[in-house]
Amino acid sequence: MIIDAHTHIFSSDMARYPLADPASTYRPVTDGSGALLKAQMDEAGVDRAVTIPPSFYGWDPSYVLDVLAENRSWLAAAALVDPWNPDGPQQLERLVRDHGFCGLRIQGTISRLGAFDDPDTTPLWRKAADLGLPIDINATFAEYPQVEKRVREFPQTPILLDHCGYISSALAPAVPTVEPVLHMAQYPNVYAKLSFASIPSQLPYPFEDTFWMHRAIIDAFGASVVCMAAISPPCSTTPR
Repeated sequence: MIIDAHTHIFSSDMARYPLADPASTYRPVTDGSGALLKAQMDEAGVDRAVTIPPSFYGWDPSYVLDVLAENRSWLAAAALVDPWNPDGPQQLERLVRDHGFCGLRIQGTISRLGAFDDPDTTPLWRKAADLGLPIDINATFAEYPQVEKRVREFPQTPILLDHCGYISSALAPAVPTVEPVLHMAQYPNVYAKLSFASIPSQLPYPFEDTFWMHRAIIDAFGASVVCMAAISPPCSTTPR
């Protein structure tokens, strides 16, 4: 079975599914529907997918909820919940209990949020751990020390390094490196998500100049704990 571990779906109907910030330049610019995702999966021979609500909807998962309700046979969802909202843990529990969400994504600098190890966010981390959820960490390399604290604090919780710290681009060192990712391989509850291939590459698909990065990460973590993710439909000119 082939599972795409990282997709985003979204609607072009911004009246029904409004943006959190109507003035934001990070917005849908093409079709990103659940139907399109399924068609592309069928074409590529992908059996199942995990989707995460794109951040231009803020904390509103309405579109994912609507698509998930009718497509549970092939689609699973991870939640975005405000880590600083006192009701966040209860919101997460409702999404899991009432809608079958099976993971949580936490972001920091990338979404102009605070530190991953802020004590005010610990209740959400603890609720995810109590629910047995994996936590997807969308962090830059500069935030990896904060993430490492959480890894040690919740050793039984699977933690996924989303985009592997972005490896390169404005969010990472000018010279591509995998060393911060390899450092995290010492923890048995940490997983690497290889969804960064196009970001540091100077070549067209299949981005052969990034193969050495993938090889180093797979060798460090082991193939059984590395997640692969396809490239989602474009939302804007700014990656998330």
